[in-house]
Amino acid sequence: MRMTFPILAALLALSACGEVAPPQPATVRLPAVPGRPASGYFELLVDDDRGALTSVSSPQAGRIEMHETMSAGNMTSMRALDRIPAPAGDRLIFAPGGRHLMLYDVDPAIHAGSEIDLLLHFERGEPRPITARVEAAGGPE
Repeated sequence: MRMTFPILAALLALSACGEVAPPQPATVRLPAVPGRPASGYFELLVDDDRGALTSVSSPQAGRIEMHETMSAGNMTSMRALDRIPAPAGDRLIFAPGGRHLMLYDVDPAIHAGSEIDLLLHFERGEPRPITARVEAAGGPE
């Protein structure tokens, strides 16, 4: 019980400072099997009210879909997302096991260690460019 109070006090002090963890760098993970889609992950702090994220595009991919992983019992499935609300101050999180991008027809010149340009399209405002580091299948090298 004595150990819990100092930890709780420290957490409360940090939250009172308004500290927010910096967004994680964007990554694209190549597929284990050539010709299959790559997966993309990023975090973005929404700086102004953009309505919703409606799509993502890249000059290095033929098509990009936004997906969400869902679990029911011991079954896991994915569903495509058409839009994701993006109010000001919100953090969009695309991470393994949750929301993620599926990149189809990725340029064959793309390899682990290179970069892919992503363009986030919103209902309002200009598209937001981000650059993703490319990882080999299975995660960072």
